[in-house]
Amino acid sequence: MIRNGHAKRKAYEKIKDLILRSQLQPGQAVTETALSEGLRLSRTPVREALHELEREGLIITKNRRKRVYILTVHEIEDLFDLKIEIESAVAGWAARRGTKRQCQRLNTIFKQMKQLAQRRPSDERKEDAWLNKWLSVDQQLHELLFQMAGNKRARQTIRNFNSQWHPMKLGMLTLEGRIEKSALEHERIVREVCAQRPAQAQKQMRIHLQNLRRELVKIMKLAHYPGNE
Repeated sequence: MIRNGHAKRKAYEKIKDLILRSQLQPGQAVTETALSEGLRLSRTPVREALHELEREGLIITKNRRKRVYILTVHEIEDLFDLKIEIESAVAGWAARRGTKRQCQRLNTIFKQMKQLAQRRPSDERKEDAWLNKWLSVDQQLHELLFQMAGNKRARQTIRNFNSQWHPMKLGMLTLEGRIEKSALEHERIVREVCAQRPAQAQKQMRIHLQNLRRELVKIMKLAHYPGNE
């Protein structure tokens, strides 16, 4: 049983990674056979992994065929309605509950974020590595905010939300000026959290996420994502 559980977890992590890195694209059909052969895993853990990913909303079954889920514009707006409310509250809780040591760590992470924003490579071949570093630092910063807020339920909910739109985030970050703007927005959030001003921390997080939603919806419409289906 332990071995089977390990195989399922391995299959789950590999397939989810393919989705998050857009190697399995929204709308693309997936089969147990193809994934088993490509990942060199048996079909049983792949099947179980697909069931788990379907529960998370990353895979859907329609007409007996499984596909990578594609969000509609309306769904991303609904998702961000919740994301904005939850993460704004998290920023306020972090400002109220965070320790001085955690705030020092938060500022350290933000400095890394700011340095990355100022060092966008001119060589396109180096851009992927740079974007991955940015995403890693961004994840560290938000993870620490959740720790400071002390709400595990909120963290898990937002993780599930983020996995659904992560592939679109990668495309959005390649836009000129988006990372620089994001760094400035995060600076304001960190400043208010560490100054222990919950209301202002909530406000700055709300502004950041509203900007993110507006730009994301604009990109989705330009790319002709489905609307209200």
